[in-house]
Amino acid sequence: MKKVRTMEEAYRVFEYLGIKDVTKKWQKDKGTEVWELPQKTIYNNGHGEINRFTIYKNGYVRKMTVGRTGGSMSCYQLNLVRKVPNYVKDYKWDDGENDMIWTGKYRKIYNNERIMIDNHRDRVVYLCNYILKNYYRKMDLVGEYTVKRMKIIHGEWWRQNSDYIKSNQLPFDETVERDGYIDNNDVKVIINGHRYNLS
Repeated sequence: MKKVRTMEEAYRVFEYLGIKDVTKKWQKDKGTEVWELPQKTIYNNGHGEINRFTIYKNGYVRKMTVGRTGGSMSCYQLNLVRKVPNYVKDYKWDDGENDMIWTGKYRKIYNNERIMIDNHRDRVVYLCNYILKNYYRKMDLVGEYTVKRMKIIHGEWWRQNSDYIKSNQLPFDETVERDGYIDNNDVKVIINGHRYNLS
């Protein structure tokens, strides 16, 4: 399936992927629905963010920013945008008056306006397709920089906790010192009291 087309399909996708309806009673009374993904978004600094989305009766679909206590702090809109013309007064600088004066003309500018999604069925379908596109269909969810950063942090943890690891006597040692340098390619394993060198 390339795209979800009906509300029933969207709810089925939510169920298959473990996307939970976390709507509270007071939200449901207002015609609002809140959905939460089973996984968090993990950032390069190790901070994890809950992925929560809200569908509003007035036509908005939003991604919620969730605080440490689990409550929603703020949101940003997911609705599509269209450019709308707007006319503003045109001013010019007058050196003699040291002030801005109106030229008697108007200038056309374009503002962004969110496109409201009129009915509930279309809002659910829109949210489902948005989630699939941005959280499940991306082949490269973890970028190259993130992988490198995770390796650095992992290496730092092992270096900082090396005394702890040695004191707990793990059954293998990844580093072997030879001729004044450390060779990380040899691995020693102890099985039933016998030591084996794996290279």
